[in-house]
Amino acid sequence: MTEASSITSVLSTALRMKMDTPFHIDFDWWEHQRREYVFYMRSHLCEEHQYKFVSEEDDDDQMLDWVDSRTGQVCRLDYLHYTLRTHCAIHPEFLTKRASLVDVIFRLFIANGNQPLTVTELALRIGREGQEKTIFRTLADESLSKGLRPVQSGSGTNV
Repeated sequence: MTEASSITSVLSTALRMKMDTPFHIDFDWWEHQRREYVFYMRSHLCEEHQYKFVSEEDDDDQMLDWVDSRTGQVCRLDYLHYTLRTHCAIHPEFLTKRASLVDVIFRLFIANGNQPLTVTELALRIGREGQEKTIFRTLADESLSKGLRPVQSGSGTNV
């Protein structure tokens, strides 16, 4: 892909998005980034689990059933994602402002089970009201996205 076509792709995506466009983590995007996914997800672990996962690399591929308490839907989560959601995400410092904007948004989606949120909802939940335009521009920049994408019409979100 040339630089010009890359810029065109970013602009095309940005033009389709609006402030009320719901976003989520697109785990299909991460499928193509498997090694980076594990590294990035590990970077969000709490201190306790940072040490645990260093010594238990094989657990990354262990799959567990997760039941959504609101819908009753069962899905499969890898052990790393499960640990983030059930332990690390419940700590108050998980959504700290000291992390980058992309990291905080990513962590919010981990904590909320990847339920789609609009830019306005994101700003409110991460304590950055008044910064909606900055959040929108950040999400529109595919080079910064870490798989944070608009929800595609007709597609369900994956946990």
